[in-house]
Amino acid sequence: MQQRWGKIKINLCHCKWGQSNLLKKIATACSPAMTKRKYILYAMMALCFIGVIFVFAPKVKAADDHIDDHIVINEIYPNPNSGGNEWIEFYNPTSADIDLSAYTIEDGTHKPKTLAGKTIPALSYFVIEKTAGGFSFALNDDGEILILKNAGIVVDQVVYGKWDDETNNPDNNAPVPAQGKSLSRIPNGSDSDNDKSDFRILAPTKDLENVLPVYSNSIIINEILPQPASGSADEFIELYNSGSVEVDLSGWQIDDIASGGSSPYTVPVGTIIIAGGYLSFYNTVDHISLNDSGDSARLIDPNGDVKSEISYGKSNRGQSYSKFGDNWQWTTALTPGGENILTVEIQTPDQDATILTTDISGARSQPDGETVQVTGVVSVTPGKLSSQYFYIQDGNSGIQIYNYGKNFPALQVGDEIQVVGELGSTSNERRIKITQASDISIISTHPPPAPLSTVIDQVGENLEGQYISVIGVVTKTSGSTF
Repeated sequence: MQQRWGKIKINLCHCKWGQSNLLKKIATACSPAMTKRKYILYAMMALCFIGVIFVFAPKVKAADDHIDDHIVINEIYPNPNSGGNEWIEFYNPTSADIDLSAYTIEDGTHKPKTLAGKTIPALSYFVIEKTAGGFSFALNDDGEILILKNAGIVVDQVVYGKWDDETNNPDNNAPVPAQGKSLSRIPNGSDSDNDKSDFRILAPTKDLENVLPVYSNSIIINEILPQPASGSADEFIELYNSGSVEVDLSGWQIDDIASGGSSPYTVPVGTIIIAGGYLSFYNTVDHISLNDSGDSARLIDPNGDVKSEISYGKSNRGQSYSKFGDNWQWTTALTPGGENILTVEIQTPDQDATILTTDISGARSQPDGETVQVTGVVSVTPGKLSSQYFYIQDGNSGIQIYNYGKNFPALQVGDEIQVVGELGSTSNERRIKITQASDISIISTHPPPAPLSTVIDQVGENLEGQYISVIGVVTKTSGSTF
């Protein structure tokens, strides 16, 4: 509503005809010549009328309120163990008992089963099984749609697996439970209209609350061998238990990249990893093929949560990618089932070349093609300015570290590292070119280096590659530069 003295403006577009006429009379009466008392009177009449309209508006459920106010399909058991029956569990999340006389449940064949004669108490469950007195349709193991109706009106619908109902995005379907597992809403009664996020695969809990089991956070991927010198059969993924108690890995999964790649490997029942122990899974058993050009390895608990994940770029033949503290390095020491050992195999274009060990300033003065070894502190990490290079500096100078294949270990600003590589230049800027991540060794970690304070007219080639700070007045801007 907009108002100015002597006039009131009312939007009539959403009113019925009778209501519109009344509002028009109110608006017409509000003329510039009316007294203040009449203006207030008519304005109050209009507000009261609008209030009546709002009082009878239907209640709208808040977008973040995911606990439904009606019966939901709460748990589905489509693939029972031998001798068991399929069943569907309903849950009443409301505070009142609900009569099921007008309710039906049907699958993709649209052969409804009437639930007449049943009542679900408040906050309670009701289960029907595929028996003589239950439903007659079969739940497909690989995908299905279930539709719950009240007096012919859909009140809930669940789609899982490969089923495409032509109305929902199949990417939002719930997953397919394995034999002996059920598809369960977490928490009970939750309904965001996205089955993928609402349902989890759990052990069946018929007539009981669905609860996510808690799994250990102490199991990590510790070492991987993507490119064995002896062939793909020797590829392995090693797990480490950093906790103080043993962990049962039954039903956990090992997988590579999330989209595509190998099929997940499910760890067999009874597999235990002791406290502080290691467990390696070889390609001949898990059939996980790690790509030489770059891939990921993931450890997933039975809830479907990723507990550990590592990604790598181009692998090095005969070297494992191993965890050292918070960092990962390529190492020639393969240690499946044991503590990781860091060794570095220096590979240069000329095996007879001499490696010059010097500081960064000394390296910058060497000719292109010279192989050098320098030590410095990371001032800019890979990916900050470019995915192909980063910068290090010591107390006197700085330089760019470059790798065409973007193959770097995990680095942080402040890491003190040793680099072996070939000197080169690009656009008159000096840089050290490396061929693999193992050309870099992390020595220690320090706080981020402080910038070198200087003035603008002293910024020159002598400060190239260093982290500096200057103070000045902005005179011109262009895009992301000034």
